[in-house]
Amino acid sequence: MTNPITRPRAASATLAHATAPRTLRAVDYLRVSTEEQTQGFGIASQAKKNARHIKGKRWDHVGTFEDDGVSGSKEMGERPDFDRLMECAKLGEFDIVVVEKGDRIGRTGRAFWRWVWALEDIGVFVAIVNRNIDNTTSEGRAQMRREADYAETEWENIRSRTQGGLQEKAEEPGAPHIGGRPPFGYRIKHKGTKRASRLVVDKGERKLIRRVYRMAVAENLNFRQIAIRLNAEGRTTRSGKPWSAANLRDRILSRAVLDAELVFRGEHAATDMDGNPVWGESVTISLPPVLEEHEAAALRRKVSSRSKPSSGNRAVYPLSGRLIGLCAEPYTGISRESLATGRRNYRCSGKNEPIPGQEVCDCSYVDAEAVETRVWSEVVKLLGDSEKLEKLAAEWVGMAEGDQSAHTERIADLDRQISALDSSIAVVIVASAKQKQSANAIAEATASLNAELEQLHQMRAEAAAWLAEIEDADRRARDLRQLARTARHHLADMKPEEQGEVLALLDVKVFIEGPIPLRRGGVPCTVQSWYRTAELAVPVSDLSDESWELVAHLLPAGRGDRVRRSVDAILAKARTGTSWPMLREEYGSTSTASKYFNEWVQNGTWADVNRILATVELAPLPALDLVPPMRIEGRVDPRVMLIPCEGSRRGW
Repeated sequence: MTNPITRPRAASATLAHATAPRTLRAVDYLRVSTEEQTQGFGIASQAKKNARHIKGKRWDHVGTFEDDGVSGSKEMGERPDFDRLMECAKLGEFDIVVVEKGDRIGRTGRAFWRWVWALEDIGVFVAIVNRNIDNTTSEGRAQMRREADYAETEWENIRSRTQGGLQEKAEEPGAPHIGGRPPFGYRIKHKGTKRASRLVVDKGERKLIRRVYRMAVAENLNFRQIAIRLNAEGRTTRSGKPWSAANLRDRILSRAVLDAELVFRGEHAATDMDGNPVWGESVTISLPPVLEEHEAAALRRKVSSRSKPSSGNRAVYPLSGRLIGLCAEPYTGISRESLATGRRNYRCSGKNEPIPGQEVCDCSYVDAEAVETRVWSEVVKLLGDSEKLEKLAAEWVGMAEGDQSAHTERIADLDRQISALDSSIAVVIVASAKQKQSANAIAEATASLNAELEQLHQMRAEAAAWLAEIEDADRRARDLRQLARTARHHLADMKPEEQGEVLALLDVKVFIEGPIPLRRGGVPCTVQSWYRTAELAVPVSDLSDESWELVAHLLPAGRGDRVRRSVDAILAKARTGTSWPMLREEYGSTSTASKYFNEWVQNGTWADVNRILATVELAPLPALDLVPPMRIEGRVDPRVMLIPCEGSRRGW
């Protein structure tokens, strides 16, 4: 069933493929929008209509894809089952996609044609059941163009009416409820009654807000302390979740609570290319106040006084957000610690308390210099392999060239259609003028042709925009080639800021896959540090009876073999760098060993012991490695991974 497609098809090759004498393998795509779901519509009727259409065309029905509650304005990559459909299409598992109506493909021309073109480029077609059309012929393609125009116009009309109604209601006096959940501290009065719903103060939430105000201003508590107290009393958020410093801050310091107002279509409202609001001007809605004006001002001052100025001398952490711990949370750099100790570390964000008192991860700190050096050495190694990197870049360029060919041909075809339609309009105008028809009559005679011409121009603009995106990807791939050629000479000495830019270009992720060598608070193993400073090797194993007899006279006479076990524990720690608690199972209590080591180093006994042990079999101290087992992944494009890792889908 699988027939992998290695190169996108041009539009003419696609049509030739469709007219070949064979039975097409069909899948149908079902989509129900969120609005349709709330109105009780399902996908069963779509499925029946699609099945009848496929049977009538004598196609083989080989599969079904469906997305529930997905807007028709969403494009490729924003629909879960659609993404699966596209993956199967690339593998050549079917020949045509059947949908009940054009708006199942997309309510905007952009969504519609990008889908259709993407499918065409890999040899797959689209059929629309309710119009009985498909793009396996040039006539069908023209009909589908008109269908896309209708779907987009209808969607714009619906949206315009909806947005206009919201704008009108927002401008009503008296805190009208526009939609969605009311801000914290408020509830909806006359909920569900058309044109009558209003926002009023919620007495229970107002009581909590005023209590938080008193704890912050009068008792000088911060939001974390307040959250702990509220949780201890069994109080929760509106949705039943525990309070945290973050969600408490968001609700108490909202514009609704502090300023008694709500902005409809505020700073995040959609705007056109000139920055003008698309669906209407912003409207400030006055609300009944929860706090008195002087109380809101006092709360602002209290919170502001606790804010700490940011340091302008922060250390650079190129792997922040790119280093992922065993708990699956990202590590970030600790700037305050680096400034205080001169040593940089990464700290797992899983240690942050989402809720005060909640359990956090036990991921250890990671030495920044060690992990950055290891990761950067791998990146330099990759980029220094110019042949391998150029091959990957060439593969990306090849993909782009295939797409470019299809779009260039498509644009040329649209240009031919536009030219032909321009000629047709000119003929109609000349003929009408010879008949001495009025200007209105000529406009009516050419109206449908002009509408079709306008849509052709829109399609060409969209195709040209997509081609520009592909050409940009092509340029990026060629830049990557150049980077590969010059990597050996410039990358090794890059500053952390520059390293961060390259890591971003390659979308590098580093996944920790094993225990992290401990160096708590940035302090190295004291036993290993002593040996490194003394430049001494370590006995390869615990002391034999003969070796113990050589040094026993230098050490105190402990009960049983307690002193001897302490010596063996110290030597084991020197060989491995293992923490004292990890040695407890084999050597017993290690607190005595730690105490003895510090004492013997101070009085010179430990130096004497090692001088005598120089005659036994020794091993060099292991290299200081503070880097945990990890997997490094990177990519130049979602379709092309940098280095395939054995036993892993991607990475190096």
